[in-house]
Amino acid sequence: MGTALGKLLFKFSNSKREITRKNLSMTFKNLDDKGINNQSKLFFKHLGHMYINLPLLWWRSDKYLQQLIIKSDLHLIDEILDNKQSVILLAPHTLSLDFGGRALSKFNLLSIYKPFKNNLMNWFIGKSRSKATDKVIVYPREKNSFKSIIKKMKKPCVLYLLADEDISLDDSIFTDFFDTQKATLKSISKLAKLTNSKVLPCMCTYNFESNDYFFKVFPELDNFPSNNIDEDCLKINMCLQQQILFDVSQYMWTLRIYKHRPDGSDVYKI
Repeated sequence: MGTALGKLLFKFSNSKREITRKNLSMTFKNLDDKGINNQSKLFFKHLGHMYINLPLLWWRSDKYLQQLIIKSDLHLIDEILDNKQSVILLAPHTLSLDFGGRALSKFNLLSIYKPFKNNLMNWFIGKSRSKATDKVIVYPREKNSFKSIIKKMKKPCVLYLLADEDISLDDSIFTDFFDTQKATLKSISKLAKLTNSKVLPCMCTYNFESNDYFFKVFPELDNFPSNNIDEDCLKINMCLQQQILFDVSQYMWTLRIYKHRPDGSDVYKI
C-alpha cells in the first residue's frame, strides 16, 4: 500500500515532485536528470510508506511501538544526563522523525514543532508525538517557545531538535551544504552555550524489508559550541550531510530547504 501510494504521489503531486527535484538538483549537482528522477521515485516510495505507517503512532500503544524500533547507543544520552547536563539531540528531517521521538519516550523529553493552520492536524501531530505515559513536552514554535525550553533545560533533560529548516535569515548565516550554500540556524550553537548542553547527532530510518525502524545516537560534537559561530554552523551542516548520506532517499526532500538565497531569488517559483 505504501509503495502504491508513493507512485500516486509522484505522478499527481506536482508541487511535491518539483520541490523534490529542485532540492536534489541543487544539493547534488553531479546528478543528471535520470539520477534525479530515480532518486525522486525512491523518495516518494518512502513517503508513501510514511503516510501509511504514521497512524501507528496515533492508535498503537507505546509498548507495541517500542518493539518496532531498534535503538542504538542510547547510553550516550544516559552518560551525559548522569553528569547533570542536558542533551540536545540534533536530528535531520527524515521521514521517520516521529518514530525517532517515540524511541526517546523514556527520557524527560522536549521538542518543538511548526504549527499547522488546521487545528485538527495539530491535534493529530500532538497525539502522535506524546502519550499519557510519557514525560514529553512538545512546544509549538512561537515567539516565547525557546524561553520555555531554556528554562526547562536548567534541569537535566533531552531536547529533540530538528534544525535543518530554512526558517528565517534573522538568526541564520549561509554555510556550505553539499554542492551549494544553505541558510543555517545559529540558534543551535547559542542554545548549547546558554544551557551548557552537549549536542549529539541522531537519526531514525525505516527498513522496507523488515518493516521496522532504526534509531541511532552518535557521539557528541567536538568543541561545540566554540567561540566562532561560522565554524559552529559549518559543523552543523557537515553533521547533517553525514546523516543524510546514511540514506539519501529518506530525507524529507519536500521541505523548502533553500527558501532563502544569498541573491534573494526564489528557487521554488514555478
